[in-house]
Amino acid sequence: MADSPDPLAELRRRIDDIDSQLIALLHLRAACAVDVGKIKRDLGIPVYAPHRESEVLKRILADQDGPMPSKTLESIFREIMSGSFSLEQPIRIGYLGPVGTYSHLAAKRHFGSSVEYDDLRAIEGVFEEVARGHVDYGLVPIENSTGGGIVESLDAFLAYHRQVKIYGEVQLAVHFSLLTNSAPHEVRRIYSKAEAFTQCRNWLSTQYPQVERISVDSTALAVKRVRSDLDQDSNCGSAAIGSTLAGEMYDVRCLFENIEDRQGNVTRFLILSRSETKTSGDDKTSIMFTTDDRPGSLVDVLNVFKTAGVNLTHIDKRPSRDINWDYTFFVDAVGHCKDPRFAEVVGQCRAYCKHLTVLGSYPRSRQIL
Repeated sequence: MADSPDPLAELRRRIDDIDSQLIALLHLRAACAVDVGKIKRDLGIPVYAPHRESEVLKRILADQDGPMPSKTLESIFREIMSGSFSLEQPIRIGYLGPVGTYSHLAAKRHFGSSVEYDDLRAIEGVFEEVARGHVDYGLVPIENSTGGGIVESLDAFLAYHRQVKIYGEVQLAVHFSLLTNSAPHEVRRIYSKAEAFTQCRNWLSTQYPQVERISVDSTALAVKRVRSDLDQDSNCGSAAIGSTLAGEMYDVRCLFENIEDRQGNVTRFLILSRSETKTSGDDKTSIMFTTDDRPGSLVDVLNVFKTAGVNLTHIDKRPSRDINWDYTFFVDAVGHCKDPRFAEVVGQCRAYCKHLTVLGSYPRSRQIL
């Protein structure tokens, strides 16, 4: 009697055949990317185009009707596009370092693993390196759903608004992990930055109420300190609150994941460039302005947006640095500065402002990485 067919082996053969087809199609796509790169270089067009990225991802997700999760498909195509960047023309991304920060994690999830990264040690340093052309793009945090606006980034726009433009935005779900190579009961000290301790306060009070907490400048530096302690004493009992990426970078194991008290914590990042983006059909514009010194001047500006039916998704302020008690306001508005109707709204706002600068228009981020 003939052996009955093995259904598992047959399915694996089908998967192998499909994989071969995928590889052939990816190489075909890569060849097209090489041709695109040649045309872009001849025309002086930036390799990375957020409006095109948005268009590709939107189409991919619209065509999605199978069992593969949309988030997985998006991750796959982001990595494919990352490989295409390296074929068209290598690009460098500057981020707030050191390696393993949430800025590093956001950059890698957005741009993929095929581009080059520079860890810059200060937010202003990211602005400066973009302005000097030492990196092609920069990524900086601008606001957190729990902690609010990032003042260092807002202040940097006051200094660099003439040299850099906002080119895109990235949303990252922030999950804190306890990283250590010790057993749970052996943890004697925990490193992290102050904000991380605050956002994990309840969990720490329950799990490690008596353990020493040591504040450092960043979660990545905290994991680096654990690595240093381990290199001197494998039984040091040191732990850190940080990202799983930092744990991978410094070879420190993840003991507990998602230890933050409030779920749904998201940080929004801005992509900086010296170029401007084209319209994508679903855009946002960031504007910086200082109003006239008279009663109701801020209300007048805001009423322009209200009357025009333009939605403001974010508003913040910082001291202008020129005159005491004089403030610069930052707003994000739905629309693109190249759209005639939106441009007219911006023109009307200028009438009520001493200074007004469009920091950039870019595709709205719809996905949380």
